[in-house]
Amino acid sequence: MSTALVEPAGVERSRHVKRAARAAGVGFASVVGSMLATWLLLDSSTCRNAPDYGCMGFAVLWFHLLPILNFFLAWPVLRVLKIRPAWLTALFGIGVGWYPVWNIETFQWLPGGTRYVQPALWVTAFALAAWFTQSRRPLWPRAAVALALVLLMPLDSLATTLHERSEQNSELAAAGVPLLGPRVPAAYHLNGVGTIKGAAEQEATFFYRISPDNVSGADTMDDLQREIRVTVGPVQPGFTPPSHCTALTSTYPSPSPACTPVDPGVWRSSNHEYVDYFTRVGDTVAVIQARTPPVSDTVLRSLAGSMRVRAPSYFPGD
Repeated sequence: MSTALVEPAGVERSRHVKRAARAAGVGFASVVGSMLATWLLLDSSTCRNAPDYGCMGFAVLWFHLLPILNFFLAWPVLRVLKIRPAWLTALFGIGVGWYPVWNIETFQWLPGGTRYVQPALWVTAFALAAWFTQSRRPLWPRAAVALALVLLMPLDSLATTLHERSEQNSELAAAGVPLLGPRVPAAYHLNGVGTIKGAAEQEATFFYRISPDNVSGADTMDDLQREIRVTVGPVQPGFTPPSHCTALTSTYPSPSPACTPVDPGVWRSSNHEYVDYFTRVGDTVAVIQARTPPVSDTVLRSLAGSMRVRAPSYFPGD
């Protein structure tokens, strides 16, 4: 009866570590070569002197070819280093590396951004691929890694949303002007939220759009005409309704247009194209502008009458 030799756990672990380290070296050489080749291509006279958007076309084609070239270069190198199956390790290394490098947005906020994080991910992907393609046992660590990779995109999307939300809240909190917002009517939503900070405090403005729910973006002229634009800023000297109703502009026509009182602190002005509603809250004025039709004057009056100072979290991110 023959007795099978059992490899000590320490020796087996050392063999796997060396295998992963050799694969990581291949990943490092791959990413350095890719960066160098990309730099030489984009800095070449052929690319720089290409007419119109020719260089951009070269760059797009190159970034699509790069993972394929990497695969066919990494495969034989892994075979020489006795990392088998070489083709599967190369495929996993490049596939797993390319997946986070070009799709994970969260890394752009880390120190160094994509300059250091993406190459490190590429090297790590090759080491992970070598570990993943070794002996089939045990299965549960591989299943855990596979699950982590599957969850990477939704977790990244959540992290990106939370980060962008936090940044917007910080921007709005530092806007320098009260955040006047209406009670949004049914079938409408807020979007396009932003601020402009001028050299003087009197130039700070806060703006957003109020769009119908069935308009996902102002892609057509009809969509543009159905959107309501709101601008909020400090009351300027030229705004003295009802006799003078020019607000949030650096020029004051003489005489500036008059406006009609419709509610306490709310005035209305119109011309052949637009209807403007003005709502004053303290030292701040909100200008609500839209075309009517197609926007109902009743909706505009309701928005103007419901303007209140809101918290930054009241305004959604895009």
